[in-house]
Amino acid sequence: MIRATARVLQNVVEMEVDQETWLCRPVVNATGALTRRLAALFSTTYETIRSSAPEEVHSTVSYSAKKDEILVQIGEEKWRTVSSLFGPMTFEYGGVRYTVHEKLTGRFAIFDGPRVVASGELGFRSVVLRDASPELAPFFANLALGYLIRTLVWEMFR
Repeated sequence: MIRATARVLQNVVEMEVDQETWLCRPVVNATGALTRRLAALFSTTYETIRSSAPEEVHSTVSYSAKKDEILVQIGEEKWRTVSSLFGPMTFEYGGVRYTVHEKLTGRFAIFDGPRVVASGELGFRSVVLRDASPELAPFFANLALGYLIRTLVWEMFR
């Protein structure tokens, strides 16, 4: 199971990916303590740091509101989601095309063709993703972070 929780006052997202803890921090280029803090509140780009390798950035996840697009970068590899006006969000990972079907209740499912490979739920500043296979869990954790960033952006501009 993957669980991501935004700690808004601390400007971090804490994630549990199976048995490992990830800490996600906003990427901010501003200088000055107050300016950095304000910029972090509105950041749409986060770096993930895994507890197993605390000195290195595992991935970078960002959200673009104009395109309704989540960008996941792990090392030199990048993946983008593609949104359509009334259709599901799609992405390609490992040569397989996945679709994300969302409901207005906050529940969503990730499909590989007709087969559900994971299901989840968006809560208030949190995301839970269940049933992801161990080989897909690290990537789906980054996708869950992208969904959480997306929700935070929508909250800010409502």
